[in-house]
Amino acid sequence: MTTMSIPPTRSKVVVTKGTHELAVEERPTPEPTGSQILIQIEAAGICATDLHLIRRSIPYLQSKVDICGHEGIGRIVQLGSDVDSTQWKVGDRVAHRWIYRWCGQCEMCKDGNEQLCDRRELSGKDVDGCWAEYTLVDSNYLLRIPEEIDPGAAAPVLCAGTTVYRALKTANLSLGQWVAVVGAGGGLGHLAVQYAKVQGLKVLAIDGGQEKAVMCSKLGADSFIDFTATKDITSDAIAITGGGAHGILVTSSSPRAYEQALTYVRKRGIVVCIGITPQKMTFPIGPEYFVARGVRLTGTSTGTLEDTREALEYVKKGQVNPITIEKSLEDIAGCLEILEKGDAVGRYVVRL
Repeated sequence: MTTMSIPPTRSKVVVTKGTHELAVEERPTPEPTGSQILIQIEAAGICATDLHLIRRSIPYLQSKVDICGHEGIGRIVQLGSDVDSTQWKVGDRVAHRWIYRWCGQCEMCKDGNEQLCDRRELSGKDVDGCWAEYTLVDSNYLLRIPEEIDPGAAAPVLCAGTTVYRALKTANLSLGQWVAVVGAGGGLGHLAVQYAKVQGLKVLAIDGGQEKAVMCSKLGADSFIDFTATKDITSDAIAITGGGAHGILVTSSSPRAYEQALTYVRKRGIVVCIGITPQKMTFPIGPEYFVARGVRLTGTSTGTLEDTREALEYVKKGQVNPITIEKSLEDIAGCLEILEKGDAVGRYVVRL
């Protein structure tokens, strides 16, 4: 085992005590074995998926561990005995991602869709997450973070940025077409606006409130609809886009947002589901809707390691700039409450 500096025997972690309670505790600092690597966290994002895990609101996201967090950036402090020391060294900056480990053998993995692997392990669900001063990662599934990117800016890209970047790939829109981003002022949405503009798309940003309208305009959105103020979001969206959005990315967790999206998507357009609704919902349409309009309805679950690498390159080049609000480990519970209300502007990031 290679060591740069001896980490403390005990360190801080944020622990889930119940569906509405978190606590900052000191626990024994984990020790890496085999292919594991111990990293000291510099920054960690706070995601709506963490909220779902803690609230236990999604049937397939029932956590087996009590430490959440999956947007972690940190430096290697210790290597397990089986780690390839020619590839990874103490001091390297690396990521603790949502997709912690995958099988590499199933159909999804072989097709380059490891995020859909049935045997995947997820940070904060199957293995301890990164809301901690120190955390373990597996060197066989590890991503190096460019030194040019500030860790606070890199953290949101690991899940939020990767998810919307992958969603835009899925939508496969052409230069100059309209993409509507629902929840455009939030942690995922504000990144979607930027990735879409870099790719030459016209962006209709949809969210509530003047603060988010101003932010989306500064980020390059071509138009903004305040869903709290409009009398007819369908008519407004169709008028702005000249017939409906070619693609819609729904980052909101609101059932109403999904219902409305189907009313202003263009014929032969695509709606990409991203936000998970806390309650089961059904779409108020039948097969005839798809038959008559040729609309596609799909979803995306984060992205691959390569998607994250590509998404980070835009940040490295200064083409995408995550808007972050820096917090401490002790602030996470309060941040989750704001996320739950839908009032967050940008992305909360814990700095350590």
